[in-house]
Amino acid sequence: MTDLTKTPERIYGWRDSQLSIARFYGGLRYNGHCYVIAFDEEGEPLVRMDVLAAETKAKRDAAKKEKQAAAATQQGLTFEDMEK
Repeated sequence: MTDLTKTPERIYGWRDSQLSIARFYGGLRYNGHCYVIAFDEEGEPLVRMDVLAAETKAKRDAAKKEKQAAAATQQGLTFEDMEK
């Protein structure tokens, strides 16, 4: 059995419902959670703020790890190595 008291991470199809008031304020509160419009996602869903913050942190950490890996790869290279 599913728990109907949980709030969803994303709400699609909100533009044609009572939740459409979010377009005027950029977001809303639903069941005690703050939601904002994710303009950069397909369908522009309402996304819970804590989920959006966690996804942003994960993207930032992945970019940082990728940058560190690239720096480690290039650390031993010198200009003389490139001329050979």
